[in-house]
Amino acid sequence: MKHWRAENYRYTLYLLITVFGWGIMYPASKHAVSSGIDGYYLTLIRYVLGAILGSLVLLAVEGKKSYRTEGKTGQLWFFGTVGFAGLNFLTFIGIGFSSAEHATIILALMPMLSIMLSSLINRQLPHIKTIICAALAFIGIVLVITNGNFSHLVASASFGGDLLLLAATTCWVIYTYFANTLIRKHHWSVLRVTALSSSLGMISIITITIFASCLDLAHSPSIPALSASWLDILILVVTTLVIISWNAGINGLGAINGILFVNLVPVISYVIGIYQGHTISTIEITGALLVIIALILNNLLMRSPEKSCKPI
Repeated sequence: MKHWRAENYRYTLYLLITVFGWGIMYPASKHAVSSGIDGYYLTLIRYVLGAILGSLVLLAVEGKKSYRTEGKTGQLWFFGTVGFAGLNFLTFIGIGFSSAEHATIILALMPMLSIMLSSLINRQLPHIKTIICAALAFIGIVLVITNGNFSHLVASASFGGDLLLLAATTCWVIYTYFANTLIRKHHWSVLRVTALSSSLGMISIITITIFASCLDLAHSPSIPALSASWLDILILVVTTLVIISWNAGINGLGAINGILFVNLVPVISYVIGIYQGHTISTIEITGALLVIIALILNNLLMRSPEKSCKPI
C-alpha cells in the first residue's frame, strides 16, 4: 500500500465537501418535489443555473481558451447527458416515489457498480471477495427498500422509485469513469471537464424537459411551489459545484479509494431526516449499516488493483 502523502489530505477534504453537499442535496430535492416542483423542472432549474455558475467559475480561473473542446464535443455531450441529465432526471423523478434516505443508501452502491463497470471495460471478473461483499450490500439494499416486507417488494410504490434511483446512480458511475479518464489521459483540469460536460449536458436537459412538457409528462412549477422551495433550489444549485471537488478528489485518491466516501452520504441524510421528523425503522438502519460495512470491507480487501479482478 502506498504511503499516505501530504496532498492526500487535500483530496480527502475535497471528497468530504462533496459528500456533505450530496447529503443535504437529497433531502432538499425531496422537499422541493413534495412542494410541487416535478423532477423535470427541478432538474432544469438546477442545471441551467448550475451550468452557468460553473462556466463563470471556469472563465474566471482558466480564461476563454479553456472552452475549446479539442474534438471531444461529442464525448462531452454524451457523457454530460448521461451524468447530469440521467442522474438528475432519474433521481428527482424517483425520489418522488421513494425517500431521501433510500436515495442516499442506493447511492452507496456506487463503489460496487464502479467495480462492475471497470470489470466490463477491462474484460476482467471481480474477485470472489468483491462478489461476496456485493451480495451483502445487495441484501442491505433490499432491507432498506422493503423495510423487511418482502411480499410487497414489487407492488410497493417505493420499489419503482428505488429502481429509478439505482439507474441514476449507474449513470453517475459511467460519468465518473469518463471524467476521470479525460483528466488523467488528456491532462484536462478538473474544472474544465466539469464545466464543459455540464454545459453540454444542459442542452439535453432543456430538450428533454421541452419534450416532456409537450407530452404532458412535465408541468411548469407554480409561483407558490417555487416560493416554498427557494431554499431547496439554492442548495441544489450551489451543490452542483461539489462535482468539481468530486472529480478532483477522485483524480487524487483514485476511484476505488475515492468512491468509498459516498458511504458517508446516507449518514448525513439520515441525520437530516431524523431532524425533519422522519421515522426510520430498525430494519432500515440495519440494512444501511450492512451496505456500509460491506462496502468498507470490500475496499479494505481490494486495496491492491491487481487483487480486485482476474482476467476473463
